[in-house]
Amino acid sequence: MSDQQGWTYTSENGVYAADKFTTEGKSSFILLLETDKELGTLRKTIAKLEMAVRGFNEVILEQLTDDMLVEEEAAEEPVQSDSHEI
Repeated sequence: MSDQQGWTYTSENGVYAADKFTTEGKSSFILLLETDKELGTLRKTIAKLEMAVRGFNEVILEQLTDDMLVEEEAAEEPVQSDSHEI
C-alpha cells in the first residue's frame, strides 16, 4: 500500500513509518485516518447545531412578554393523576 508512503504514526515510543506496517497495521492506519476525518466532520456539525440552538433561544427570548409568564403558584401545583396504581 503505497498510500501511506511518507505517512507516520507517533506513539509514546517514537515515530513509525506507516508504509512499513503489516497489512493489518496498514488497514488499521487507514481506518484510523478515516475515523479521525469523520470525527472532525462531526465536530463541525455539532458546532453548527450548537450555534443553531443558541439562535433559536435568542429568537424565543426576544419574543417573550410578561403576559406569557406562568404564575408561580400554578406552576408549583402537583399534577393530579387518575391512576390508582401503587
